[in-house]
Amino acid sequence: MKEIADAYNFTHVGTEQVEGRDTYIIAAEPRPGFEPRRKEARFLTKIRGRIWIDSAESQGVKLDAELIDTISFGLFLARLHKGTHILTELTRVNDEVWLPRHTAVHVDVRVAFLKNFNVNVDVTDKDYKKFHAETKIVGMEEVKEQR
Repeated sequence: MKEIADAYNFTHVGTEQVEGRDTYIIAAEPRPGFEPRRKEARFLTKIRGRIWIDSAESQGVKLDAELIDTISFGLFLARLHKGTHILTELTRVNDEVWLPRHTAVHVDVRVAFLKNFNVNVDVTDKDYKKFHAETKIVGMEEVKEQR
């Protein structure tokens, strides 16, 4: 996370309404010549994306990311292929909190040089319910009395 700002060129590419809310669209393209300082950041040069930011709350509400090159994990463990794609969207619930609304993932992966998997997952979350729970903080003496 610490190297994201250095790894990408960010560009405001427009505005759009997402679920009736005004958003800014920011494109993130890998910065040519970026050299990661941390091993975990080496993947950043192989991912590009767009993020939609709610203009009223400065909250990311949608992310669309794609692998533009293959990413390898370990010497023979796994390879995520170019074209792997993730789209995730959040929704404002009860004017209080942002929660997942939709996630779509397309993964093209080869595991241990043995098997290719082409997986598509599409999950929609809805009908969030607000609930109340009563709690009471008690001392240890009261807990012992209830036994």
